[in-house]
Amino acid sequence: MKIAQVVHLFYPATGGIEHHVFHIARELAKKGNDVQVFTSLLEGTKKEEEMDGINIRRYWSLNFPLFSSVRFSPFLFCELLKADVDVYASHGYGSLMPLIASLAAFIKRKPFIFTLHGYPNLKGKKRVFQWFYKYFIASIFLRIAKKVIVVSKSSIPLIEKEVDKDKIVYIANGINEKEFLCKSFLEKNVISYIGRLDEDKGIDRLIKAFAFVKRQFPKLQLLICGKDEGIKSKLEGLANELKVEAIFTEVPYSRIKEIYCRSKMVVLPSRYEGFSLVWLEAMASGRPMFSTPVGDAPILFDQAYGKEKWKFLFRNEVELAERLKYFLVNEKQMKKTVEKAEYIVKEEYSWENVALITKKTYEESL
Repeated sequence: MKIAQVVHLFYPATGGIEHHVFHIARELAKKGNDVQVFTSLLEGTKKEEEMDGINIRRYWSLNFPLFSSVRFSPFLFCELLKADVDVYASHGYGSLMPLIASLAAFIKRKPFIFTLHGYPNLKGKKRVFQWFYKYFIASIFLRIAKKVIVVSKSSIPLIEKEVDKDKIVYIANGINEKEFLCKSFLEKNVISYIGRLDEDKGIDRLIKAFAFVKRQFPKLQLLICGKDEGIKSKLEGLANELKVEAIFTEVPYSRIKEIYCRSKMVVLPSRYEGFSLVWLEAMASGRPMFSTPVGDAPILFDQAYGKEKWKFLFRNEVELAERLKYFLVNEKQMKKTVEKAEYIVKEEYSWENVALITKKTYEESL
Protein backbone atom coordinates (compact mmCIF):
# COMPACT_ATOMS: atom_id res chain seq x y z
CA MET A 1 0.00 0.00 0.00
CA LYS A 2 1.24 3.48 -0.90
CA ILE A 3 0.55 5.95 1.90
CA ALA A 4 0.97 9.73 2.08
CA GLN A 5 1.34 11.15 5.59
CA VAL A 6 0.78 14.93 5.51
CA VAL A 7 1.79 16.80 8.66
CA HIS A 8 2.77 20.38 9.57
CA LEU A 9 6.15 19.30 11.03
CA PHE A 10 8.13 16.07 11.13
CA TYR A 11 11.25 14.64 12.74
CA PRO A 12 13.63 16.09 13.90
CA ALA A 13 10.95 18.58 15.02
CA THR A 14 9.57 17.68 18.45
CA GLY A 15 5.96 17.47 19.60
CA GLY A 16 3.23 14.91 20.21
CA ILE A 17 1.90 14.88 16.64
CA GLU A 18 5.39 14.88 15.14
CA HIS A 19 6.44 11.91 17.29
CA HIS A 20 3.21 10.02 16.53
CA VAL A 21 3.62 10.39 12.76
CA PHE A 22 7.29 9.41 12.92
CA HIS A 23 6.57 6.15 14.78
CA ILE A 24 3.51 5.29 12.67
CA ALA A 25 5.37 5.95 9.43
CA ARG A 26 8.37 3.92 10.56
CA GLU A 27 6.26 0.92 11.62
CA LEU A 28 4.18 1.01 8.42
CA ALA A 29 7.39 1.12 6.37
CA LYS A 30 8.75 -1.89 8.29
CA LYS A 31 5.66 -3.82 7.23
CA GLY A 32 6.43 -3.29 3.55
CA ASN A 33 4.31 -0.23 2.83
CA ASP A 34 5.54 2.65 0.68
CA VAL A 35 5.31 5.59 3.09
CA GLN A 36 5.80 9.18 1.91
CA VAL A 37 5.78 12.05 4.40
CA PHE A 38 4.92 15.53 3.12
CA THR A 39 5.82 18.28 5.58
CA SER A 40 7.36 21.72 6.13
CA LEU A 41 10.97 22.56 5.42
CA LEU A 42 12.85 23.76 8.49
CA GLU A 43 16.33 25.23 8.81
CA GLY A 44 18.92 22.48 8.89
CA THR A 45 16.69 19.84 7.25
CA LYS A 46 16.90 18.41 3.73
CA LYS A 47 14.23 18.91 1.09
CA GLU A 48 14.22 15.19 0.33
CA GLU A 49 15.65 12.25 2.24
CA GLU A 50 14.98 8.66 3.24
CA MET A 51 14.92 7.71 6.91
CA ASP A 52 14.11 4.25 8.32
CA GLY A 53 12.38 3.35 5.05
CA ILE A 54 10.32 6.57 5.02
CA ASN A 55 10.51 8.90 2.01
CA ILE A 56 10.42 12.45 3.38
CA ARG A 57 9.62 15.51 1.25
CA ARG A 58 9.80 18.96 2.80
CA TYR A 59 8.45 22.19 1.34
CA TRP A 60 8.80 25.85 2.18
CA SER A 61 5.88 27.02 4.28
CA LEU A 62 4.56 30.20 5.85
CA ASN A 63 4.08 29.96 9.61
CA PHE A 64 1.14 31.83 11.14
CA PRO A 65 1.92 33.61 14.45
CA LEU A 66 0.50 32.23 17.75
CA PHE A 67 -0.20 28.78 16.20
CA SER A 68 2.75 26.41 15.76
CA SER A 69 0.66 23.90 13.77
CA VAL A 70 -0.75 26.43 11.29
CA ARG A 71 1.61 26.36 8.33
CA PHE A 72 0.71 27.05 4.71
CA SER A 73 2.82 25.71 1.85
CA PRO A 74 1.84 27.11 -1.58
CA PHE A 75 3.61 24.25 -3.39
CA LEU A 76 2.34 21.32 -1.34
CA PHE A 77 -1.09 20.93 -2.95
CA CYS A 78 0.37 20.46 -6.46
CA GLU A 79 2.91 17.96 -5.14
CA LEU A 80 0.17 15.95 -3.45
CA LEU A 81 -1.75 15.84 -6.72
CA LYS A 82 1.36 14.44 -8.45
CA ALA A 83 1.98 11.82 -5.77
CA ASP A 84 1.41 8.17 -6.62
CA VAL A 85 -0.38 7.00 -3.47
CA ASP A 86 -3.37 4.85 -2.49
CA VAL A 87 -4.29 6.67 0.73
CA TYR A 88 -3.89 10.24 1.97
CA ALA A 89 -3.58 10.66 5.76
CA SER A 90 -3.18 13.86 7.75
CA HIS A 91 -3.06 14.92 11.38
CA GLY A 92 -4.02 17.63 13.86
CA TYR A 93 -7.19 19.62 14.43
CA GLY A 94 -6.06 23.21 13.94
CA SER A 95 -3.58 22.48 11.17
CA LEU A 96 -4.11 23.46 7.53
CA MET A 97 -2.49 20.22 6.32
CA PRO A 98 -5.68 18.10 6.61
CA LEU A 99 -7.55 20.53 4.36
CA ILE A 100 -4.82 20.44 1.69
CA ALA A 101 -4.51 16.64 1.85
CA SER A 102 -8.28 16.07 1.78
CA LEU A 103 -8.76 18.26 -1.31
CA ALA A 104 -5.97 16.41 -3.12
CA ALA A 105 -7.57 13.08 -2.17
CA PHE A 106 -11.00 14.29 -3.30
CA ILE A 107 -9.72 15.37 -6.71
CA LYS A 108 -7.79 12.12 -7.22
CA ARG A 109 -10.67 10.02 -5.85
CA LYS A 110 -8.50 8.45 -3.18
CA PRO A 111 -9.52 7.87 0.46
CA PHE A 112 -8.56 10.49 3.02
CA ILE A 113 -7.96 9.59 6.70
CA PHE A 114 -7.79 12.24 9.40
CA THR A 115 -6.23 11.67 12.84
CA LEU A 116 -7.44 13.80 15.75
CA HIS A 117 -4.79 14.11 18.46
CA GLY A 118 -6.81 16.30 20.79
CA TYR A 119 -9.67 18.75 20.56
CA PRO A 120 -8.42 22.22 21.56
CA ASN A 121 -10.31 24.49 23.92
CA LEU A 122 -8.95 27.89 22.98
CA LYS A 123 -9.73 31.12 24.79
CA GLY A 124 -9.57 34.84 24.06
CA LYS A 125 -8.61 35.92 20.54
CA LYS A 126 -7.63 32.38 19.63
CA ARG A 127 -11.26 31.30 20.11
CA VAL A 128 -12.23 33.38 17.06
CA PHE A 129 -9.75 31.40 14.97
CA GLN A 130 -11.14 28.12 16.35
CA TRP A 131 -14.67 29.15 15.38
CA PHE A 132 -13.54 30.04 11.86
CA TYR A 133 -11.53 26.81 11.58
CA LYS A 134 -14.45 24.65 12.75
CA TYR A 135 -17.00 25.98 10.26
CA PHE A 136 -14.88 26.86 7.22
CA ILE A 137 -11.95 24.42 7.28
CA ALA A 138 -12.64 21.38 9.48
CA SER A 139 -16.15 21.02 8.06
CA ILE A 140 -14.62 20.42 4.62
CA PHE A 141 -11.97 17.81 5.43
CA LEU A 142 -14.16 15.98 7.94
CA ARG A 143 -16.84 15.60 5.28
CA ILE A 144 -14.28 14.24 2.80
CA ALA A 145 -12.66 11.89 5.35
CA LYS A 146 -13.50 8.19 5.03
CA LYS A 147 -12.34 7.58 8.61
CA VAL A 148 -11.46 9.79 11.58
CA ILE A 149 -8.93 8.23 13.95
CA VAL A 150 -8.99 9.59 17.51
CA VAL A 151 -6.09 8.87 19.87
CA SER A 152 -8.07 9.78 23.01
CA LYS A 153 -11.49 8.58 24.12
CA SER A 154 -12.20 11.95 25.73
CA SER A 155 -12.14 13.60 22.28
CA ILE A 156 -14.90 11.38 20.87
CA PRO A 157 -17.90 13.29 22.33
CA LEU A 158 -16.41 16.55 21.04
CA ILE A 159 -15.69 15.44 17.47
CA GLU A 160 -19.03 13.57 17.25
CA LYS A 161 -20.65 16.99 16.94
CA GLU A 162 -18.81 17.54 13.67
CA VAL A 163 -18.59 14.11 12.02
CA ASP A 164 -20.70 10.96 11.65
CA LYS A 165 -20.14 8.43 14.44
CA ASP A 166 -19.63 5.65 11.89
CA LYS A 167 -16.43 7.32 10.70
CA ILE A 168 -14.75 7.43 14.11
CA VAL A 169 -12.08 4.84 15.03
CA TYR A 170 -10.29 4.89 18.39
CA ILE A 171 -6.57 4.03 18.23
CA ALA A 172 -4.47 5.09 21.24
CA ASN A 173 -0.87 6.31 21.09
CA GLY A 174 1.96 3.86 21.57
CA ILE A 175 5.43 3.41 23.05
CA ASN A 176 8.64 1.74 21.95
CA GLU A 177 9.48 -0.08 25.16
CA LYS A 178 13.09 -0.71 24.12
CA GLU A 179 13.83 3.00 23.74
CA PHE A 180 12.98 3.96 27.32
CA LEU A 181 15.17 2.08 29.76
CA CYS A 182 16.44 4.09 32.75
CA LYS A 183 17.99 3.37 36.12
CA SER A 184 15.98 3.92 39.31
CA PHE A 185 14.53 7.38 39.98
CA LEU A 186 15.42 7.17 43.68
CA GLU A 187 18.87 8.74 43.37
CA LYS A 188 17.75 11.57 41.08
CA ASN A 189 16.85 15.10 42.17
CA VAL A 190 15.33 16.68 39.02
CA ILE A 191 11.64 17.43 38.50
CA SER A 192 11.05 17.78 34.74
CA TYR A 193 8.51 19.22 32.35
CA ILE A 194 8.73 17.94 28.76
CA GLY A 195 6.73 19.57 25.99
CA ARG A 196 6.10 22.81 24.14
CA LEU A 197 6.39 26.11 25.99
CA ASP A 198 2.96 27.63 25.40
CA GLU A 199 0.10 28.96 27.53
CA ASP A 200 -2.04 25.81 27.29
CA LYS A 201 0.67 23.66 28.90
CA GLY A 202 0.25 25.37 32.30
CA ILE A 203 3.98 25.46 33.07
CA ASP A 204 3.38 28.40 35.40
CA ARG A 205 1.54 25.99 37.74
CA LEU A 206 4.62 23.79 37.95
CA ILE A 207 6.94 26.73 38.72
CA LYS A 208 4.60 27.94 41.50
CA ALA A 209 4.29 24.44 42.99
CA PHE A 210 8.05 23.87 42.78
CA ALA A 211 8.65 27.07 44.76
CA PHE A 212 6.72 25.55 47.69
CA VAL A 213 8.31 22.09 47.42
CA LYS A 214 11.85 23.51 47.18
CA ARG A 215 11.58 24.93 50.69
CA GLN A 216 11.30 21.46 52.19
CA PHE A 217 13.56 19.72 49.63
CA PRO A 218 16.33 22.23 48.80
CA LYS A 219 18.37 19.80 46.67
CA LEU A 220 15.65 19.52 44.04
CA GLN A 221 16.15 21.05 40.59
CA LEU A 222 13.55 22.12 38.03
CA LEU A 223 14.14 21.27 34.36
CA ILE A 224 11.85 22.64 31.63
CA CYS A 225 12.54 20.98 28.28
CA GLY A 226 10.83 22.03 25.08
CA LYS A 227 10.52 24.41 22.17
CA ASP A 228 9.62 27.99 23.03
CA GLU A 229 6.27 29.04 21.57
CA GLY A 230 6.59 32.61 22.83
CA ILE A 231 6.32 32.37 26.64
CA LYS A 232 9.83 31.43 27.75
CA SER A 233 10.70 34.96 28.89
CA LYS A 234 7.45 35.14 30.84
CA LEU A 235 8.23 31.82 32.56
CA GLU A 236 11.78 32.95 33.33
CA GLY A 237 10.35 36.12 34.89
CA LEU A 238 7.98 34.09 37.07
CA ALA A 239 10.81 31.79 38.15
CA ASN A 240 13.00 34.77 39.09
CA GLU A 241 10.14 36.37 41.00
CA LEU A 242 9.62 33.17 43.03
CA LYS A 243 13.40 32.65 43.39
CA VAL A 244 13.27 29.38 41.48
CA GLU A 245 16.38 28.39 39.52
CA ALA A 246 14.75 26.73 36.52
CA ILE A 247 16.89 25.13 33.81
CA PHE A 248 15.44 25.74 30.33
CA THR A 249 16.63 23.44 27.54
CA GLU A 250 15.61 21.90 24.24
CA VAL A 251 16.81 18.60 22.80
CA PRO A 252 15.98 16.65 19.62
CA TYR A 253 13.63 13.71 20.05
CA SER A 254 16.54 11.31 19.51
CA ARG A 255 17.92 12.49 22.89
CA ILE A 256 14.65 12.77 24.83
CA LYS A 257 15.48 9.57 26.74
CA GLU A 258 18.33 11.49 28.42
CA ILE A 259 15.80 13.90 29.95
CA TYR A 260 13.58 11.11 31.28
CA CYS A 261 16.55 9.21 32.72
CA ARG A 262 17.87 12.38 34.34
CA SER A 263 14.53 12.99 36.09
CA LYS A 264 13.23 11.89 39.46
CA MET A 265 9.67 12.62 38.29
CA VAL A 266 7.88 14.20 35.35
CA VAL A 267 5.04 16.74 35.53
CA LEU A 268 2.56 17.68 32.79
CA PRO A 269 0.36 20.54 34.09
CA SER A 270 -1.59 21.04 30.83
CA ARG A 271 -4.91 22.80 30.59
CA TYR A 272 -5.96 20.32 27.90
CA GLU A 273 -4.52 17.19 26.26
CA GLY A 274 -5.80 14.30 24.19
CA PHE A 275 -3.56 11.32 24.88
CA SER A 276 -0.12 12.69 25.66
CA LEU A 277 2.93 10.67 24.66
CA VAL A 278 4.72 12.18 27.68
CA TRP A 279 2.46 10.13 29.97
CA LEU A 280 3.48 6.89 28.27
CA GLU A 281 7.16 7.76 27.85
CA ALA A 282 7.60 8.82 31.48
CA MET A 283 5.90 5.69 32.79
CA ALA A 284 7.86 3.47 30.40
CA SER A 285 11.05 5.12 31.68
CA GLY A 286 10.13 4.09 35.23
CA ARG A 287 9.41 7.68 36.24
CA PRO A 288 6.48 8.75 38.43
CA MET A 289 4.19 10.80 36.17
CA PHE A 290 2.10 13.68 37.56
CA SER A 291 -0.59 15.29 35.43
CA THR A 292 -3.73 17.35 35.43
CA PRO A 293 -6.83 15.13 34.86
CA VAL A 294 -7.23 16.24 31.24
CA GLY A 295 -8.04 14.16 28.19
CA ASP A 296 -7.45 10.45 28.74
CA ALA A 297 -5.25 10.97 31.82
CA PRO A 298 -7.87 9.59 34.30
CA ILE A 299 -8.31 6.48 32.12
CA LEU A 300 -4.59 5.81 31.65
CA PHE A 301 -3.67 6.62 35.25
CA ASP A 302 -6.40 4.31 36.52
CA GLN A 303 -4.97 1.54 34.33
CA ALA A 304 -1.36 2.23 35.36
CA TYR A 305 -1.68 3.26 39.02
CA GLY A 306 -5.01 1.74 40.03
CA LYS A 307 -6.28 2.95 43.41
CA GLU A 308 -3.18 5.12 43.77
CA LYS A 309 -3.99 7.26 40.70
CA TRP A 310 -5.15 10.31 42.68
CA LYS A 311 -1.67 10.53 44.18
CA PHE A 312 -0.49 11.41 40.66
CA LEU A 313 -3.34 13.61 39.39
CA PHE A 314 -3.79 17.25 40.41
CA ARG A 315 -6.02 20.19 39.45
CA ASN A 316 -3.92 23.21 40.45
CA GLU A 317 -0.52 24.22 41.83
CA VAL A 318 -1.62 23.69 45.45
CA GLU A 319 -2.61 20.08 44.79
CA LEU A 320 0.53 19.54 42.71
CA ALA A 321 2.74 20.73 45.59
CA GLU A 322 0.89 18.36 47.95
CA ARG A 323 1.28 15.41 45.54
CA LEU A 324 5.00 16.05 45.02
CA LYS A 325 5.70 16.42 48.75
CA TYR A 326 3.82 13.23 49.58
CA PHE A 327 5.71 11.27 46.96
CA LEU A 328 9.11 12.63 47.99
CA VAL A 329 8.48 11.65 51.62
CA ASN A 330 7.20 8.17 50.64
CA GLU A 331 9.18 7.49 47.46
CA LYS A 332 10.63 4.16 48.61
CA GLN A 333 7.17 2.81 49.47
CA MET A 334 5.85 4.11 46.10
CA LYS A 335 8.61 2.42 44.10
CA LYS A 336 6.52 -0.72 43.43
CA THR A 337 3.61 1.39 42.19
CA VAL A 338 5.90 3.12 39.69
CA GLU A 339 7.40 -0.20 38.56
CA LYS A 340 3.93 -1.69 38.07
CA ALA A 341 2.93 1.28 35.88
CA GLU A 342 6.08 0.78 33.80
CA TYR A 343 5.25 -2.89 33.24
CA ILE A 344 1.59 -2.20 32.32
CA VAL A 345 2.42 0.55 29.83
CA LYS A 346 5.06 -1.55 28.08
CA GLU A 347 2.71 -4.54 27.89
CA GLU A 348 -0.44 -2.73 26.78
CA TYR A 349 0.89 -0.05 24.41
CA SER A 350 3.24 -0.54 21.49
CA TRP A 351 3.74 1.30 18.20
CA GLU A 352 3.70 -2.02 16.36
CA ASN A 353 0.12 -2.73 17.49
CA VAL A 354 -0.91 0.87 16.77
CA ALA A 355 0.49 0.57 13.24
CA LEU A 356 -1.32 -2.74 12.62
CA ILE A 357 -4.70 -1.26 13.58
CA THR A 358 -3.94 1.92 11.60
CA LYS A 359 -3.02 -0.11 8.52
CA LYS A 360 -6.26 -2.06 8.80
CA THR A 361 -8.20 1.22 9.00
CA TYR A 362 -6.46 2.48 5.87
CA GLU A 363 -7.20 -0.77 4.01
CA GLU A 364 -10.86 -0.65 4.96
CA SER A 365 -11.12 2.82 3.43
CA LEU A 366 -9.88 1.66 0.02
